[in-house]
Amino acid sequence: MTYLLMGVVVLLYTAQSFLTRLFSAEYPGDPRHASPVFSVVSGATVVVVSLFMCGFHFVASPLTWLLGIINGFALLLYNTTIIKASQTGPYSVLMVFSIAGGIIIPTLVGAIAFRDTLTPLKVICILVVLVSVYLISDKDSRTEKKRGFWLAVSLLAIGNGAFGSLLDVQQRVTAVAQKEEMVAITFAVCSICSLAMLLFEQKKNFLTVMKQSRRSLVLLSVASLVVAGAIHILTVVIGKIDLAVLYTFYNSAVLMLSVLCSFLFLREKLSLKNIIGCITMCAALVFMMGGDTILTALR
Repeated sequence: MTYLLMGVVVLLYTAQSFLTRLFSAEYPGDPRHASPVFSVVSGATVVVVSLFMCGFHFVASPLTWLLGIINGFALLLYNTTIIKASQTGPYSVLMVFSIAGGIIIPTLVGAIAFRDTLTPLKVICILVVLVSVYLISDKDSRTEKKRGFWLAVSLLAIGNGAFGSLLDVQQRVTAVAQKEEMVAITFAVCSICSLAMLLFEQKKNFLTVMKQSRRSLVLLSVASLVVAGAIHILTVVIGKIDLAVLYTFYNSAVLMLSVLCSFLFLREKLSLKNIIGCITMCAALVFMMGGDTILTALR
């Protein structure tokens, strides 16, 4: 059942990636504002869904409040720096840093703070996955790195890693499960901060920035509901499966399926390098999930 839920998480986050890409293309305003607008609306949607799931009986401990607020800023950091990184350097390097942070930071936190087991096989699989990420996402190696790119991708890695780590830490250290409250606080902080930045930058044009076409509104609404579903199922899976396996599988599989969706539905071409990356990533994930069983069978 746990692995089935993990598969659902991957499918939902893949759908989110695909839908947000379509939304960005359909957004009627300045493309630069598509991401913060999405953060405002999707964050508010997640908060409402979270409150519904806890029966609108919101009770959070001081520790959950603290971790949720910090995680909200981590999510905001991720949303902000992924835009900056995409504007200043190659997508392939951006994705390596993002997924490396999303895998390595939670894995290290689990190993150091909670003594999770980190075997040599898992380390090798993670390294293979990161190489595969580069191969899969390498669309144009000629893209020049502009000023601020390395700082942006470094902060991107920290934001992505901190987000996953804090979700896990909250469940491990609080005496009472407050998953919905944690998610609500996290996304409320991110949504409010994104809204405040839009209001500050676009004082006179705020309503214009938020205005949607019929198509973009549908995509924005569906994508926001998908985000809400994905994050809540993810919090169910956390704690029931090895953290290194969970974040390696979910981060890398979402990227691979997103690339395949772009190939199938958006007619984007896959290079030989992209195909090799998909093959090596599949192999690494198979060994990550059941490496010990495979090695025993081969002996």
